[in-house]
Amino acid sequence: MAEFKFEAIAVLVVLLPGFLAARLEQKLTVKRVRTELDKIVEASLYSFLIYLIYSSLTKSFPVTIRDTIAGQTHNYTLDTNPGLLAALAGIAVAMAILKSYVANHDLLGKLFRRLRISQKSWRDSTWSDVFHNYGEAVQVQLADGRSIVGWLKHYSDEAEDGCIFLERAAWVAEDELIQIDGPGILLSKNSEVSSVTFLHWKPSEQPGMFKGILS
Repeated sequence: MAEFKFEAIAVLVVLLPGFLAARLEQKLTVKRVRTELDKIVEASLYSFLIYLIYSSLTKSFPVTIRDTIAGQTHNYTLDTNPGLLAALAGIAVAMAILKSYVANHDLLGKLFRRLRISQKSWRDSTWSDVFHNYGEAVQVQLADGRSIVGWLKHYSDEAEDGCIFLERAAWVAEDELIQIDGPGILLSKNSEVSSVTFLHWKPSEQPGMFKGILS
């Protein structure tokens, strides 16, 4: 039983850099909800790559298991070096940041689409794709017929949530824009956004004045 516990701890220690990288990437990118098995597989793959890079750079392994025999008893201990573990954590953080940058900017997706290998985006949804590629001035149409324009500042990670925050916002009336007195408006999921139109508007223009909205 003691040996089993030690092996479990050793495996956990080995996987920790992968869990660190996966967790940081989750904070920096938009990802769909994954199962626990998906998370373990992802952390394992991260750990493999992290240790591969570490071993290639240092020609060593940061964690070693020492087996000492006292009579009929095997005593297992972990030998670690704080400096080497810090380097391992640094590689994990750097890898997560790089992976997040590549995913958020769809760099590999663009490459594979250009090579006609794939038509898929590396982002998780069309909602995320559109708001990453466009933004600035938008006109939001609500299910009840109302319309509002503003400067896109924040948006939810998932289309199912559908939250959008607009700065310098104004309601669209028949012959005028009714400016909102304040920093902006948060359209929650209950607002029932039916469409988002991306407009031409320059920051040098007067805030709240959008072209092509009023007839």
